[in-house]
This record gives sequence, structure tokens and C-alpha cells, in this order.
Amino acid sequence: MTEVLIVLTQTAVLAVLLIPGFIFGKLKISGEGFTKGLADFILYVAQPAMLLSPYIRSFDSRILANMGVTALFSFVCHGLFMIPAYVFFSGKRFDGNVKGRVYRFAVIFGNCGYMGIPLIRNILGDEATIYATVFNIGFQVFLWTVGCFIATGDRKYMSVRKLVLNPSVITIFVCILVFLLPVDKYVPAVFTDVIDLLKETVVPLSMFVVGFQMARNSFSGFFKDGNVWLAAALRLISCPLLAFAVLYPVNLIFPMDKALLTVILIVSGTPCATVTSIFAEKFGFDKQTAGRLIPLSTILSVATLPLIPLLVKLFP
Repeated sequence: MTEVLIVLTQTAVLAVLLIPGFIFGKLKISGEGFTKGLADFILYVAQPAMLLSPYIRSFDSRILANMGVTALFSFVCHGLFMIPAYVFFSGKRFDGNVKGRVYRFAVIFGNCGYMGIPLIRNILGDEATIYATVFNIGFQVFLWTVGCFIATGDRKYMSVRKLVLNPSVITIFVCILVFLLPVDKYVPAVFTDVIDLLKETVVPLSMFVVGFQMARNSFSGFFKDGNVWLAAALRLISCPLLAFAVLYPVNLIFPMDKALLTVILIVSGTPCATVTSIFAEKFGFDKQTAGRLIPLSTILSVATLPLIPLLVKLFP
């Protein structure tokens, strides 16, 4: 039960960090430009620092092999996440409906970057953080292909260019290069100190932004739309269960590190990605519903994420 309590504590901390942003949003202390600036700082400065930090280490072939396994399962898992998204949100009620698009998007894409990576780092440490960042490769590939198609309904928006030039993808490949080369011996202490300071800002600032977005929505709307709750439940419950269903038989044949299994299950069970709101803003597919899904699923994840260590215990 120790693992459950650790995940519960860390998830609760993230939920509590929503409060300052929520207060700022409700009191209108800051405008939209302020949170946009924060989001840009997180995306282009703080998150790359957090991603890079665990890779400044000596090369280890075991970690490299686990990175390959994680990359493979990141694609498999995101493919699996499409199943509940389309099973529950297709048909006459949802096809051609902007709400149907945002529900599908929210089920497939979890907050594996802003929430999953910091959570893994706080629970399992630097090596596990490497696997969490590698899982983000599948996320980005699906986001700029499947995600763009869901958001727009038009294949012309599926952008390989935006995928390749995405800051997260560029950072991940730079990180892998740093890991493969013996640069850890030549990195000055002042650089690692700066990286360490910057990476600590990701969690509070990203939760502040989500809390601010949460304040823009009426609470009554959370209870009027049952599909918002269904989409949140599918993201938090069905996605990690689907990941477990594919990991379990594979692990019987090719045993994997428990840390690696834990990482894949936790990032699979993260709440709806903050990029849901960004894409809703960019492509005009129901910003209000997107704005409800992110905070609702984030709050509910306090109850669901701590259960994932119990799933890990089922592995032989």
C-alpha cells in the first residue's frame, strides 16, 4: 500500500496546485495574455529542461533497451486508446458534431507531458523519467496526425512538418543524443544547476494554467453534460486497463522492469491533455467542453491514479 499512498499524495499535490490559478482566474487578477506567456515559457524553456535533466548521465545499454520498448508501447497504447474514443463517441449523435470531436480527442490524448512526466519523476526518479519522456514520442506522432484529423475532420491538417519541428519532439531527440554520447563528463556544474532550477517550475506553472482555464467555466456545466463525465472516465479508467491488457501477456513472454511497466500504466492513465484546449482554440471545436474536460479529469485522477500501483502488483 506504500506505492498507493505515494501516488495518492503526489496526485493530490498536483490537484491542490490548481487552486492559485483558479483564484487568479475567478478574481480576474491576470488576463489571458499572462497564462499564454506562462504556457510558452513552460513549452519552450521549463519543459525542455525537465526532459533533458535525466539524460545527462553515463550511457547504459539496459536503459537504452527499455527506451526502445517504451517507444514501441507508446504507439501501441495510443492506437488502443482510439477504441473507446470511437466506440462511445461515434454514430449519428456525434459524427459531424464538434462535441463528438472533442470527446474523442480527450479520450485518446492524456496529459503525459505536463502531468505524467513530473509525476513519474517525483515517484520513481530520473531513470523512470527517461521512459516517461520516450512515451511522449507516440503521443506527439498521434497528436499531429490522428489528433489533427479528429480536430478538423480534414486530412490536410495532418502535419508532418509540425510533428518534426515540435519543441517536445526536438527536445526528446536531443536528449537521446546527449544520452548516447559521453557529454555528461563535460557538462559544467552551472549548466546542470540551471537545468535543475528550471525543471522545478514545470509542475506549479502548468497546474496554474489549468486552474486558470478551469475558472473560465461555469460549474453548472459540469453536471449538465454526462458525456463529459463519460469521456473523463474512459480516459482515466479504460486507457490504463487497455495498456495493462496488452502489457500483461507480453510481460509473461518477455519479462520487463517493474519501473517500466509502472511508467507506461501511469502515463496511460493521466487526465485529458491540456493540448485539448489548445487545439479547441486553434481549430474551433468547442472550447467550453474542452475547458471542462481538463480540470474535471485532473481532479478525478486523484482517485484513479493511486489505483495503478495495484495493477502493477498483478504482474508476475
